[in-house]
Amino acid sequence: MVIIDAHCHLSDHTGNGPASQLLEGMNVAGIDMAIVFGDNEFVSTSSEEHPDRFIPFYYFNPRNEDAQLEELETYARDRGWKGVKVGHEFAGARFMYKMMEIAEKYELIYVHHSGGGNQHHPFIIGDLANSFPKVRTVLLHMGGGMSLDLELASTKVAEKNPNVYLETCYAHPFAIKQAVERLGADRVMFGSDASNNGYGSYYEKPGNYQNIHLDAVRLIGLPKDQEEMVLGGTAAGLLGI
Repeated sequence: MVIIDAHCHLSDHTGNGPASQLLEGMNVAGIDMAIVFGDNEFVSTSSEEHPDRFIPFYYFNPRNEDAQLEELETYARDRGWKGVKVGHEFAGARFMYKMMEIAEKYELIYVHHSGGGNQHHPFIIGDLANSFPKVRTVLLHMGGGMSLDLELASTKVAEKNPNVYLETCYAHPFAIKQAVERLGADRVMFGSDASNNGYGSYYEKPGNYQNIHLDAVRLIGLPKDQEEMVLGGTAAGLLGI
């Protein structure tokens, strides 16, 4: 079974250190590959150094307006990047629609931080996904991890929009299990929100952080085929690998 972490960060501008710090945790936790985003050039360099481990997504900030749209298209067209990530930004921002047009043109996967607040509430992201039904859209945290109600709402969003997928990090195990039951395991994917010298550095040993999020999937008692789908198969299917 191949395990793919669908939610990892790589950053250089804050002195977070080399990408090998993320790889160390992945190796200990038994994670084979990771979707990575953050500082685009650092992500590019890191994924070139470790092409068998990192799958780069472009980090897009709609506040930059037109500035990043051309660059996003260049990364998709010339570098073959497979997705675009938006962080704690307003999913209804004007330049999000232009970004989605590029995502549709190049068949990019669009992943967005989701949680409480109007800017990235699951319903707001769901409305954008509904406007672009050909763009495969992933709700990171499947609602945020701070409110079970939001996580359950994310499942409702995905039920109404077949192009919406859910990623599990910080989500309550009950919400993960319900999502698999209602959507199917091929609409839910494991993620950890790990980074190079990020949240994982709070834990005693490398890999502890990733294992906590792996356990949230492993301890809910899914049939083996469904567990394997959530831990890697769903992401692999989206990525075409």
